[in-house]
Amino acid sequence: MIPNQLNVFIAVVKNGNFSAAARQLGVSSAAISKAVAQLEKNLELRLFHRTTHSLTLTEDGHELYKRTGHLVEQLEDQIRLSTDKHKAPHGRLKVNLPDSFGRMVVLPLIPSFLDKYPDIELDLTFDDRIGDLVKEGADVGIGVMLSQDSRLIARDFYPLQPVLVASCEYVEKHGEPETPEQLSGHNCIAYRSSTTGRKKTWNFRVNGELIQIEPRGNLIVNNMSAAMKAVEMGMGIAAVGIGYAETCIEQGCFRRILKEYEADPIQVMIYYSSRHYLPAKTRLFIDHLLEHVHDEHRIDLDQMIHEL
Repeated sequence: MIPNQLNVFIAVVKNGNFSAAARQLGVSSAAISKAVAQLEKNLELRLFHRTTHSLTLTEDGHELYKRTGHLVEQLEDQIRLSTDKHKAPHGRLKVNLPDSFGRMVVLPLIPSFLDKYPDIELDLTFDDRIGDLVKEGADVGIGVMLSQDSRLIARDFYPLQPVLVASCEYVEKHGEPETPEQLSGHNCIAYRSSTTGRKKTWNFRVNGELIQIEPRGNLIVNNMSAAMKAVEMGMGIAAVGIGYAETCIEQGCFRRILKEYEADPIQVMIYYSSRHYLPAKTRLFIDHLLEHVHDEHRIDLDQMIHEL
């Protein structure tokens, strides 16, 4: 007989603690603790080492998860598959997105998706921090590199061409660098990763070789919209995706810097669970993004900047 508490045990292992498992299952932490205790009593095994600040699997707990975790997931998948065949796509879908990219590129694709599937509730998190998709209970993640987790599948989504931009006022006052090395004489607006805390280097291709330069200046930001606003204010040179700056470049308010030295595009990916069965709502959302991302008109970033 399969214990009723086994799915609770698996949720705790995947989430790392009782509280996160409780949020995923929609119950209280006390209910999770009680279910795990009952399972340990029924199996006559201690499954977790518990301290005030940590929760780790015992050897018996690790063996139980290794033997049963994938089987329970497959059973749940088959049950959901049978249910999905007879119901319209529905339920909550949690999606993690980079802040600026998510608002500028992904968010415009959302209204048409919800119009088509009104019973799906999208829970969107906009955060430049690279999180753990599985532990955070997200169904889909979008980013340059969310994780090396073997439980995730990554699909190409959007080629993001990095470009250097400066306001025309900045160029008129400080001049324009002609080579990447000349950036040392300019104020470079750096972007600091919210995940690693490190400044992002700028990549260039010189005589066929890729070189990296650390931007140096008196301003560091951790948000691309803030970098764009700083460029608009004439504070320096910033590296952004071409999709963010194209309108401003065409309107003549931004100057594209060192175009002939630009490195190859960065591939933004869609990440999702590698489970054999993918819920219909997740599959439909991913297909919608892939189908429509290149159909969108170019973004009027200049208007967006003035609304910040």
